[in-house]
Amino acid sequence: MINEIDTIVRQSLIEFVEDIFNSGWFGREREAISLYAFGYLLRYCNRNGFLKSAKQIGIEVAVPQLSPNAQKQKRKQLVCKDLIIWPRPAMTCWDNLGQPVNYPSAILEWKTNKAMISKGDVEWLTAFSQLAPDFVGYALSLDFKHRNFRLSCVRIDEKGVDYSWLLLR
Repeated sequence: MINEIDTIVRQSLIEFVEDIFNSGWFGREREAISLYAFGYLLRYCNRNGFLKSAKQIGIEVAVPQLSPNAQKQKRKQLVCKDLIIWPRPAMTCWDNLGQPVNYPSAILEWKTNKAMISKGDVEWLTAFSQLAPDFVGYALSLDFKHRNFRLSCVRIDEKGVDYSWLLLR
């Protein structure tokens, strides 16, 4: 499953970056996420694959928050993340009692016009990967100013962080 998610995310990001940079498209983070999800990621929905339905994709939806720690004792029970891929269609983080117990298969955290990946996103996704079974996270930086790259994507799972997973110049 994770290998299939990796393939889908990698290919859809490559297509997205090629198209937006060749067309001169420009937008902010939210516009980029929306365009990517509806214009590129959805192309990979396949009844026979992991991403069976558009109903598995969420933008700015809640996931269970990390447990409080010494620095952040007042964390909320939930946190919204940029783009989520759920294991099954129409999932949310809640069970039938309203408790946040369901975890996504993947989270993509985006930043635009940043010269580097967000250290905070990598740290959060790393901690989350230790709580969520069969989970993969991606921290992305999309640079429309094209200083050193067009897109940099770090991959995170329970085994660690791959800082060179995808770099498009």
